[in-house]
Amino acid sequence: MSIPVRSRLQLKPKQFLKIGGAHDALSAVLLERAGFPALWVSGFAVSAAQFAMPDVNLVSMTESVDATRRICESVKVPVIVDADNGFGDETNAARAVREYGLAGAAGVCIEDNTFPKRCSLYPGAPRELVTIDEMCLKLQAAKRAAAPFGIFLIGRVESLIADLGTEDAIKRANAYAEAGADAVLIHSKKFAPILEIARSRRLTKPLILVPTLFGETSFEDMTACGIAGAIYANQMLRAMVHACQSMAGKMISSGSLAELDSGLVKVSDINKLVNVQAGWSESDSTPTNGTNAKTPHSAIEKAPRLNPRVKKSPKQVVGEV
Repeated sequence: MSIPVRSRLQLKPKQFLKIGGAHDALSAVLLERAGFPALWVSGFAVSAAQFAMPDVNLVSMTESVDATRRICESVKVPVIVDADNGFGDETNAARAVREYGLAGAAGVCIEDNTFPKRCSLYPGAPRELVTIDEMCLKLQAAKRAAAPFGIFLIGRVESLIADLGTEDAIKRANAYAEAGADAVLIHSKKFAPILEIARSRRLTKPLILVPTLFGETSFEDMTACGIAGAIYANQMLRAMVHACQSMAGKMISSGSLAELDSGLVKVSDINKLVNVQAGWSESDSTPTNGTNAKTPHSAIEKAPRLNPRVKKSPKQVVGEV
């Protein structure tokens, strides 16, 4: 198997990395255009946006890989995918990493929740973690599968969500690092235990956060204690729901489409986002009210078959620590 050279992302000391969470290809394009240097394919967001399902392993590996592939094909920046708990044991985790690599993923994150998982944002859900040994087997297998693709592997620690304390979190994080994780993601309900862990300087690999539950903490404070980066895991999804809920109500009560325009982007803006070919404007269109409505053959021949952002080679993340 020929492995292409991929674009690189480096985790560098004292450089805080902001990673944008995408739930589909278009949200990924918007994040890239905003300037995010890397993206995160959120299991929570994909489950909600693409399936209207809770984040409890109802989305299959194949469905997650398909969602990842569409996002990777839409952007140039590296894409890190939330692979939940690896969809099973170490064999499942290795297969998942290989499939994500073939889909173009630059990084893969695997967590220590049991299967089926319970999303960390469900505070009342039963919470149980796999043993450290079991998780290390997953990461070792995942690392072997990641090697041909140069995939950046993240070991996610759920100790603080499960109320197991900072010592358990540190123990797991360092064990996962030794098993092959290039960085660790310690999830938490509050910033205080994260600050305690970071200031202890006992972690052996870079620490990445998902600060959804402690959004008041500044990125400056995170940088000051040595945290490598943070993931905006679900903000795009929540913004979409907020806007669409409001628009749906206005649509059902409006007397005309024009009443909605103040809350909408132009169709031409969408055309630009998806790279509609230059020159395909309204003035170029032939009448559509009869059998003579046709698309000119010359336009078909000129139309790109793939998004021009897409390269033949997928992206990768390479961490330098």
